[in-house]
Amino acid sequence: MATFEKGFPKKMTTQEIEIAAENVLEKNNVRAAPVPVEDIARKESILIGQADGKNISGVLLRKQGVAYIALNSKEPPLRQRFTLAHEMGHYFLHPGKNTFVEFRDNKDKEREEVVRSPKEIEANKFAAALLMPRKLVLKDLASFSESGVSANQLALLANKYQVSEKAMSYRLINLNNTSLPS
Repeated sequence: MATFEKGFPKKMTTQEIEIAAENVLEKNNVRAAPVPVEDIARKESILIGQADGKNISGVLLRKQGVAYIALNSKEPPLRQRFTLAHEMGHYFLHPGKNTFVEFRDNKDKEREEVVRSPKEIEANKFAAALLMPRKLVLKDLASFSESGVSANQLALLANKYQVSEKAMSYRLINLNNTSLPS
């Protein structure tokens, strides 16, 4: 997956991340939405638990060959679902690091924008690709008119894939800019 040069991992391309998510889906025989993300985690022997915390959405810990993901129990179910997929992104894409913590708000105080490391961006892309598989979403999009996706259609897609409308919106935008074979 990621290549190494002088001890630093190379950033993964969107295509590499899409393929990694598709491999996980294929391995787990996922062919329809919604993706059973908790079942996939369990099949991978990832333990899932709950944790409380104002500033943390999720944590991935690996110790002595065991992976554990803790999700913030106070966050809404759709957010927990995305966080689980995000932490699974770290599990599959970043095997050399034992601890990842997803903070809820990483704002740069001076610029008032959210700051994310390359690994966090990769994990977010993986979560989107896992929960909203490219081939399934593109198939759904083909049934809509060429004039674009309406607000009602966006809500239907978000509901079908069990993600937020915001997550689905980002996925549709990113798929439109991703040149991958169908």
